[in-house]
Amino acid sequence: MRKNIKLKCEETLKDFKCLLNRYNEVKSNPELFKMFMSRNRNPIWDISQTTDFRTGLSSKNYKEQKKNNQRGAKYADDHFIQRTKAMKTIFYELSNNPEMSTDEFILLLKKYSSTIRLTKEEHNLVSNLSKNRDVFNYQVYSELGIEVEGLENFLIEHNIPY
Repeated sequence: MRKNIKLKCEETLKDFKCLLNRYNEVKSNPELFKMFMSRNRNPIWDISQTTDFRTGLSSKNYKEQKKNNQRGAKYADDHFIQRTKAMKTIFYELSNNPEMSTDEFILLLKKYSSTIRLTKEEHNLVSNLSKNRDVFNYQVYSELGIEVEGLENFLIEHNIPY
């Protein structure tokens, strides 16, 4: 991991630790809790858009488009666990371990904020289907017929329910 990315993670962890009191205030109020998670998810976007947080996994359709298209397939790096939902787990873990180290935080980010590559069309379908539902993006892939070889292994390896 490049030094500047590790520094971003370290600074984000410090920011999140400062927000723990607010997290504890809002966690029992569903409306405020949702607002808190949504409002504070942007640092995850900044960090997870780096190569360190790409799983290297991609959908079958993306691979086919890339293979057949000389100019490159249009794609999106999809958070298979949406950032707002990832934030819930990250803050829960942080509240249980307020002395969390930067390395522990990075592992948590990689577990819950990594991305896979989908075609732009697949990404739009996933976003539309998972919106306002209590499901993770990866849970709607099968509903849409999106195949991501290796994703199940990633989830099992990281102890994420599949």
